[in-house]
Amino acid sequence: MTAYGNTNLYNKYVQEQASAAFRNKCIDENAYRNILEKHAHTLYTPNYFIRIGLALLTIMALTFSLVLLWLITRASSDDAIIGLLIFFAVLCYGLLELMVKQKKYYNAGIDNILMTAIVLLIISAFLVNDFDNNYEVISCTTMLVCLWLAIRFNDAFMAILAYAATITFFFLLYIKLGSVSKLTAPFVLMVFAVLIYLYIQQLLSIHKLVIYKYCMQWVTLLTLITFYAAGNYFAVDRLSMEMFGTSIVMGWLFWIFTLGAPPAYIFYGLKQKENMFYRTGFVLMVAGILTVRYYHTVLSAEVAMIIFGILLIAISYTLIKYLSTPKKGFTFEDDGYRNKNLLNAEALIIAQVVGKKATVEQDGVQFGGGSSGGAGASGEY
Repeated sequence: MTAYGNTNLYNKYVQEQASAAFRNKCIDENAYRNILEKHAHTLYTPNYFIRIGLALLTIMALTFSLVLLWLITRASSDDAIIGLLIFFAVLCYGLLELMVKQKKYYNAGIDNILMTAIVLLIISAFLVNDFDNNYEVISCTTMLVCLWLAIRFNDAFMAILAYAATITFFFLLYIKLGSVSKLTAPFVLMVFAVLIYLYIQQLLSIHKLVIYKYCMQWVTLLTLITFYAAGNYFAVDRLSMEMFGTSIVMGWLFWIFTLGAPPAYIFYGLKQKENMFYRTGFVLMVAGILTVRYYHTVLSAEVAMIIFGILLIAISYTLIKYLSTPKKGFTFEDDGYRNKNLLNAEALIIAQVVGKKATVEQDGVQFGGGSSGGAGASGEY
């Protein structure tokens, strides 16, 4: 299914795990080099400066090529312009497949721009003509195209666009069911986000899909944001006025959710040691405060920002000093991967490659000593 081959992507994942284990001093240098050697991949991912340069060159090349093709065909009617855009999108996809197959570009800038160009060209083709259910068709087509690109080329940005298009398509279809759907749309969107979150968590537990971990983590983050945005008082109030011309119903309930959901995120994240939850909760707490201030002005913007900034600095400094030594599983020091499942996978990978015993415990990973050319790591994590 993937254009890179499962072996290449899996070996890249193993190398990332090994790098985290080496930085965290769970394995020594010999074991680390052994893992890199036995799990080599052929994917080409340059540094960020080269990626930016290649991306800019690709944008220039695509722009000049599209303009030249338009000048040659002299497309003026709507149908001709639509045909030109679709043809160029197909051409970009063929070029993407060819370059990935021959050069193994993986997040190299060129492949990212080509995928983005495909999506933009298809959306532009639909926007040329204005017809009934135009936005529903655009969101559905974008969802399918981005989902295929995310699966085929293992691209997190395409996964983000696919999720956004899915939410948009579902929302546009649901509000067509009548007046009741307009009143219940926020709650249905929240349920929809929860269902996608649970489905993504099931996919994350499948070992064969570990190559899509980064894509699914981004979608997980978006489900958390969507769940909150669907119940945020400001978002619901503005959308109700703009789309339906009615004021918000049961405003007290949305106020409770606006102020109560971020602390719930933080509490759950700290209890389960899920950093995505409590980090998102802290950000959404700021959104809740801004929502309150939008409707109820207590202090001027300058004073409020100064006070809130001082509080953030004080809280951050206190936490840094408090967590300078680990407390109940939390620490300010970088410990590589904190996720228990990733650490367990890390132990199995090292045991398989180096040929030594690795004991996976409930609270972490304990590496046993080894004797294969000094590659064994002793100690406890």
